[in-house]
Amino acid sequence: MCAFLIRRARKSDARRISEVLLDWLASLPDRDRSGSIAQSIARGEIFVAICESTIVGFIHYVVHDDIIDGAPNAFITAFFVTEPMRSKGVGSALLNRVINEAVARGCVSIETSTTHRRAEYFYERHGFKQTVGDIGEVFLELDVSPQ
Repeated sequence: MCAFLIRRARKSDARRISEVLLDWLASLPDRDRSGSIAQSIARGEIFVAICESTIVGFIHYVVHDDIIDGAPNAFITAFFVTEPMRSKGVGSALLNRVINEAVARGCVSIETSTTHRRAEYFYERHGFKQTVGDIGEVFLELDVSPQ
């Protein structure tokens, strides 16, 4: 196993993020996501995991004002680690980076949703609590204290 590095995505990472995303979303219609990826990188919303100069995972989150909490919340919209790098701490490192970033930005909650049981367990191990939506999608939330 190689030592991995977590860092904010750069413009030069866009193509590899797109490749990893397409591997993950193989069952969805093929469409050009490069513009969205580039904008998210420019806003600093994507972190990548690098192993031997290759992106092996990424996490994308957005911060929004939440009218229910009356404070900013972060929402993880996409999170993927390549199969060979799973269960090696890469996902935990990416998630912890986003949690720390969200807290530093004053967020009081970090939210996400998933339809994958393995992802549910992963989030729960990191303190997220779940609720189930109408279509079977599981919503997970981690309440945090802003710094």
